[in-house]
Parts: sequence; C-alpha cells; structure tokens
Amino acid sequence: MNEQLDAIPRDIETLVFERSLPDFKRLKDFGFQEENGRYVWSCFFHDGEFQAFVSVDKSGKVSGTVHEVEMGEEYLPLRVASQTSAFVSTIRQEYYDLLISIKDHCFIDRLYVGDQACRMHEYLMKTFGDPYDHPFQKDPSSVTYRAPSNQKWYALVMRIDCGKLDETRQDRCEIVNLKQPESEIEKLVCEPGIYPCWHMNRKNWVSIILDDTVSDRRLFALLNKSRELVNGNGAPKAHNEWIVPANPKYYDLTKHFRLNHISEWKQSVRAAVGDTVYIYTAAPYSAILYKTEVVETDIPNHYSDRHIHMNRLMKLKVLKIYPPELLTMKVLRAFGVRSMQGSKRVPLELKKVIDSLNDIE
Repeated sequence: MNEQLDAIPRDIETLVFERSLPDFKRLKDFGFQEENGRYVWSCFFHDGEFQAFVSVDKSGKVSGTVHEVEMGEEYLPLRVASQTSAFVSTIRQEYYDLLISIKDHCFIDRLYVGDQACRMHEYLMKTFGDPYDHPFQKDPSSVTYRAPSNQKWYALVMRIDCGKLDETRQDRCEIVNLKQPESEIEKLVCEPGIYPCWHMNRKNWVSIILDDTVSDRRLFALLNKSRELVNGNGAPKAHNEWIVPANPKYYDLTKHFRLNHISEWKQSVRAAVGDTVYIYTAAPYSAILYKTEVVETDIPNHYSDRHIHMNRLMKLKVLKIYPPELLTMKVLRAFGVRSMQGSKRVPLELKKVIDSLNDIE
C-alpha cells in the first residue's frame, strides 16, 4: 500500500502526473475520447462497485473523480485525509493504480514539473554534461548536479512549500540552491526570486524559486558561478570522451555487446556522433570493459521501471574490449575519477593512460 496516498489524498492526480506530459495520440489509443477540448475516460473497478472518471485538458492537467455505482454519487472519503480505514485505503490504492496505468501508457516522464527547471537542466546538459543524481532516498524528486573534479554539489533542486521561503505564498514550487561568494549573499537576497538558502548554509548559498521571476540569463550566470566555486581548479577533461556506468545485476552487458556490434544504449550525456564512450561495469568487475564510438544520438525512447528511466538512446559501436583487471576502479581513482555514480567526462590524465593501451589486444 502506498503510504503517500493516505498522507495527501486530495492530490492523487498531482502525485501521479506532475512530472509528466501527455501524448494525446496514446491517450486516444488507450480509450480516451475527445469532448469539448478535453480527453475523457472512465472505468469500472473493485468488482464494478466503483467507477473512475478521468479527464486531461489541452495543457496536460489531469483531473478525476470516483463514484460509488450503487449510490450514483461521488465517493467523498477518497479525498478525506482522516479516512484511513482498510476499505477506503483499498479504494484509494486501486484508483491510484488505474492512474499509474494511464501514466505508463499515455504520458512522457520529465525530470521536473516547471518549465524553467527543465530549461535549466537542458542548459546544464548542453553546456557541461555533468552527472546528476537523486541524493535523498526519501525524496527521489530532489536532484543534485556535481562538479566533475570532486563530485561535490553545485546545484540542488527540490520541490518544497513556497512558504518556507516566502510566507506570502501557499503553493508548492521548485527551487535551486546555488553556492555564491559570501560577500555577494546579502546583495543577492534583495533581488526578486532569490532568498536566504533553505536546507543549506546561508553564508555561502542562496535559494532561487524556478518560476521565471529570475530570468534564465541571470539564473544561468549564477549556475556558472556556483559550479566555478565548487569545481575549483579541477582536473581538465577530454571534451569528447565519456565514462558511462552499467550494472550487470540488471543487464547482461557482456552478452549484449558480444552479440551486437552496434548497440543501443541509454543516452545520459550530451554526446555527439564520433565521441568515445567507455562502459564502466560495476561489481563483480568494477572496471571499464568496453570502448565504444557514438554513431547516432537523441533517439526517442520512453521507458521506465524500478531500475532505469530513459527518454532517449544513442547507438554505440564497440571498438575494444578490455580485460577486467586493466582499467579498474583503483586505476580510475588514481587518475581523477572519484566515483562512478553517474556518467562523466574522462579526465585528460586518464585519457593518456587509456590511449597508451591501444596496442593491447
């Protein structure tokens, strides 16, 4: 049973759909009918005792109601937080499962709710291609971006109650925490949309609400400054060579690359055709095993399960297979790779080591 459902029953649709966009063709294929500018769908559940009505407007906003069939009325306990009996929780869960099915079949996942947060992410990926991850197990919606030289955060994105920053607001919003020179903090927090930092040290960090109050130009400049402060004098990177992690527990990597000279792979970096991608394989190998060349990028592919989320693929051509004892994690650490939690550019010193192995068969 999903504990979040009893915590915020009024927002079940938001809980499911706030980080996704509808594909209207898929909605029609699923059974939605277009009526007065909206897409509507209904379904009986719980042995026909209840009926769900779901609609999606042109902007992608999802709304829904559940009716008790025998009474012919909306089932109001679904939305009442104090209603947590086993029966109400069961109906709530079954309705939630219906919404998840709609989302999985008809919607496209995106990393953030707001447009400015999405534009910020696109800017960071195109400009730097730095790794990002979800640092808090209890809040998988939070995202950090890390400096390539030391893997320290330079941006933390969270979705919070805006009242934590601005007591005049009652809505929820996405914010980004950025590091800035201590001498600039007092002046920065006087700008609209920039606040004393929430959740981090206010002497060195600010919080920015990502609702376009701060322009993209200003936001990106502050992002660059934060990255510069955290990255310091990081080791230089090869601009067109990447290391991408893979976990053999979830995917038979050896079999995949043995059988496929050119393979499709999740695109988690801003690679271009002709770039080099090294595949780092986790335990029991904990080493780079494959050198590949990018032959195609930005192939649409929307897939999600408990282990992986994909929005696009790239095609990789296998150039070389390394013995597992050669480019181990110990070697990588010695030449500038602190960890393999996320994709990253190859440090130039490591590139020199790998280039020296070209003659090894």
